[in-house]
Amino acid sequence: MSTISIDFRYIAEKDSSPLIVFGSRGDILFINDAAEIVTGYLNKKELFSLALENAPKSFGTKTTLIDLSYRQFSFYAINVCYMNDDWIAMRLYYRPISSKTSKVDRSSLIETDINMILDATLAMFEVDYRGGISLFVDQNIPPFMIDQNSFTRILRKTLDSFISTGELEISLKFSIGEYMVIEDSRYRIVQLSLQSDTRLTDGDVAISELSEKLRITPSFDKSSITLDIPFIQKPSEV
Repeated sequence: MSTISIDFRYIAEKDSSPLIVFGSRGDILFINDAAEIVTGYLNKKELFSLALENAPKSFGTKTTLIDLSYRQFSFYAINVCYMNDDWIAMRLYYRPISSKTSKVDRSSLIETDINMILDATLAMFEVDYRGGISLFVDQNIPPFMIDQNSFTRILRKTLDSFISTGELEISLKFSIGEYMVIEDSRYRIVQLSLQSDTRLTDGDVAISELSEKLRITPSFDKSSITLDIPFIQKPSEV
């Protein structure tokens, strides 16, 4: 079979794995559709550095198992290849999504002012915290349904990850243009982000396990934690 008529560029563009081709100075020469979404959240310089760090020592290709997570993206492997010094290509492989379809236990959900929960938990955290806190919150987020006890536990463990930091930035807002689907229903996302220069990571597993029950999506970085929280409203009374 002749390959002359095959549009390989189209195949690469529509590949579900993010593919980026960098120039020698880190400029992007080619990016497929999947990678365009990823680069909306990841810094281009960081991605170029990731490619260089995992490149083969000589011309060719190298696949490396890697635990890379950022926001809703989670990757288990990276493939880097180059044939000359003018370009280097990097393909990222998504971690398989669990087929488990747990449901939200609505019996435990209570209409809650998330700003009040955040204020109360922060007050307890500040008893032992010696750093400075910058707080940027949307006070107009209306009350919504959440398991107050479980969410408070998640919030405490998340804050404890930053107990040794000097400065902590916290933001709470709606994530514009993003939604999550739960049981065939689409929900807006309330996004809680905590950022510092570094943090402790020993509580990440516990945060993930607690978050799964509430269908909260946690994202971990070496200096930040982001919680994507479903905005579940109280059923309208007819």
